[in-house]
Amino acid sequence: MLRRLIRAIVPSKGELFFNLFVEGAEAVHQAANIFANIISAKDKTSEAQYSQELRQQKQKALEINKRVMIELNNQFITPIDRGDIQELSVLLLKLTKRIVKTNTKLQIYAIDIKADDCLISSATTLQNITKVLVDIMQALKDGNYQRISKDEQRSDEFDENAIEDLRRAMKEMYSGNYDTLTILKLKEIYKSIENAIDTSATIADLVMQISVKDM
Repeated sequence: MLRRLIRAIVPSKGELFFNLFVEGAEAVHQAANIFANIISAKDKTSEAQYSQELRQQKQKALEINKRVMIELNNQFITPIDRGDIQELSVLLLKLTKRIVKTNTKLQIYAIDIKADDCLISSATTLQNITKVLVDIMQALKDGNYQRISKDEQRSDEFDENAIEDLRRAMKEMYSGNYDTLTILKLKEIYKSIENAIDTSATIADLVMQISVKDM
């Protein structure tokens, strides 16, 4: 109801935030794709190149969040609650930072990631759930509440998959194939990925809450 009123008053301004949310989600998903490429990289040169691309995605996410905050300060009327706009933008930035931070740990710990299929599976889950974020932001922009509900359910499913990924990873870590130091390092990496996936699910939940208030 409120969004329809905003569109009638200031249509272009009302759409701006939703466009930025879609951009933010696309930046997050691209960061997840790059992280998966890093894990699958066949040499250090490729890893370094992908890591540079990941840092660029972080800068892009920072710029998108800055644009949201500038527009939030400039606009008296917003299409959805101002607090929701700020929280959604901050969470998208936080998610990108978490993906970058996970890769930083991966590079510092110098783990032989090519030997860890469970890590590849977790990275794939992160790719999948961030793709859902792109879809759900587009649905929010379009005012497609039925699609938002379906996407939020998909997000929950991938979040549950992450728990299964972690369970399999823990089993593998304590199989005797890794020394104690490597186990500690891997646990840190998996925890970072889990945090990123949890943040993705939180964003999807927030979009669902926003859509309910906007109906």
